[in-house]
Amino acid sequence: MAGLYDTLKITVDTQEYFFRGTKGFYTGAIATATGVSVTTDEAELKMPLIPVKELIKSGILRNAVAIAKVGTKSYRIKLHYTLAKAATVEAAIVGATVPTVAGRVSSGGTFTAFSNPLRVTGRS
Repeated sequence: MAGLYDTLKITVDTQEYFFRGTKGFYTGAIATATGVSVTTDEAELKMPLIPVKELIKSGILRNAVAIAKVGTKSYRIKLHYTLAKAATVEAAIVGATVPTVAGRVSSGGTFTAFSNPLRVTGRS
């Protein structure tokens, strides 16, 4: 199961956070646009992994859904981005090519839309 994931890193101020993500997705233009990068440093690979839901709860990481088209089919792709990239991530993602990820039919498609799901802060 270790081969299905990459260890990803985000940096906020001087603090680094590590978590798991889809192998091969956060590379190139996607990594730059989202502020999430793959770590390959041996010392960083041994750092404790923080669950993504905890990073989202604390406001360090955000969820988004991007629509990718391959031919005539559309696919919804969930991705994460840092709060620092919130203002520019949509413009950077739309028009970008979906990275080639083994086993994903959306690989090689083009992102055509981007949306931020509503955040539920409380129920009354």
